Amino acid sequence: MKKFSPDFFSTENFIISKKIYRYANDTNAYHICYNVNDAFIPIMGASMVSVLENNRGIPITFHLFTDGYSEDNANKIDALAKKWHCTCILYHLNMEPFHDFHIKVERFSRITYARLYMPKLVKEYAARYIYLDADTMCVAPLNRLWATDLQGAPMGAVSERASAVDYRAGFLHLKNGKYFNDGVMMVDIPEWERQHITEQAFSYQCEPRKRFLGQSQDVLNLVFDGTNYFLPADYNVYDGGGYDQGHSVIIHWTGRRKPWQMVLSAFDAQWRKYNALSPWETLTNILPVKKPENYHDFKYWGYYRKGDGYFGDFLKGMFWYSVLRIRYKLGI
Repeated sequence: MKKFSPDFFSTENFIISKKIYRYANDTNAYHICYNVNDAFIPIMGASMVSVLENNRGIPITFHLFTDGYSEDNANKIDALAKKWHCTCILYHLNMEPFHDFHIKVERFSRITYARLYMPKLVKEYAARYIYLDADTMCVAPLNRLWATDLQGAPMGAVSERASAVDYRAGFLHLKNGKYFNDGVMMVDIPEWERQHITEQAFSYQCEPRKRFLGQSQDVLNLVFDGTNYFLPADYNVYDGGGYDQGHSVIIHWTGRRKPWQMVLSAFDAQWRKYNALSPWETLTNILPVKKPENYHDFKYWGYYRKGDGYFGDFLKGMFWYSVLRIRYKLGI
């Protein structure tokens, strides 16, 4: 495992700049964290609006960790903070300290590993925070999650589905046979620091890529090995709400399909409403992309639109389902 100099984890080594857009009193605020690259900031914006819309009357402070951002996106974050009377703290991180973490595929960004370092910066403002992936959506108040007693654990997260737990825990040789999804986490900063979670996580740098199936999620599961607190499934409902039981709090688009690409469900449509409320461009496309590998999506889209009374769209969906399915089977 990689070793570090005593000053490696100092904040000066990790942060390039910090901008604060404060339009509210932060007393008793909920602190919400994200990590994104510049291209994903508009997607994160819809998630932020969903938090604000479902927690009205609660002061919200957002901690936004990036590997760089455009002036336009910074201005829109400012506009969001001003409109909803909240606080946004925009961090530009130095990515060099993250350089030796593995990347699953080249199109992914190492900014995903910022979640491993967040506590060392957020502790200036709070003792706990909720981490959210940018492709999540809040659909109910966060008060119960915020008040969760983690029973001495540094972090709470939702277990992956049973099949994923068996596969991933087995692949990583986890002793406790448990595996969580790190797309939603409730973090107790003092306990995280006391147990040196950041330092333990960074020790997995320079490991061979073939050791991992995921990125930060695998690293954190190796560190905790089932000793984290396990949150109820309602706080991280996978597949864009595909596992919704009627009392979800946070929806998470964990699969290939994303609500900014197509609208195939009521939760997708709800995400579009939050996108439309945000300062970023409003997305209006509702059809899946006409690629052969998307043929199943057109069937789902057709039935979804039929349920809303659009029979013509149902016929359109089934037409493209048939055409693209044939193309997929023929490899054309």
